[in-house]
Amino acid sequence: MLKALIVPIALLAAACSPPAAQDAAKSNAGMDMAESAAPAQAGPIVGVGTVTAVDAAAGTVSLDHEPIAAISWPAMSMQFRVEDPAALQGIAVGDRVSFELKSATESSVVTEIAKQ
Repeated sequence: MLKALIVPIALLAAACSPPAAQDAAKSNAGMDMAESAAPAQAGPIVGVGTVTAVDAAAGTVSLDHEPIAAISWPAMSMQFRVEDPAALQGIAVGDRVSFELKSATESSVVTEIAKQ
């Protein structure tokens, strides 16, 4: 008797439960997580700072930069990867530079750097 009830009870339980995979897919429909992860940003992200270190072989530059309002960064010192290490030619410690960051989501990548 018990064996005869197991299958109908299992089918009834399955029929009454919501399809979890479909609900999850519907609840996230239209959401682009890459866009919502970073603040909205129109135009280039430009900063100004002083070079504190240059490693052309590694393609990095360290800057003591002013606040960058476009991405709500305070003034700070940090190391950036330079998209094209050739851009570091002629850049030396102590130089005052302006620079452009790749995007709000790739803000540690410098796409352009120039002495001021």
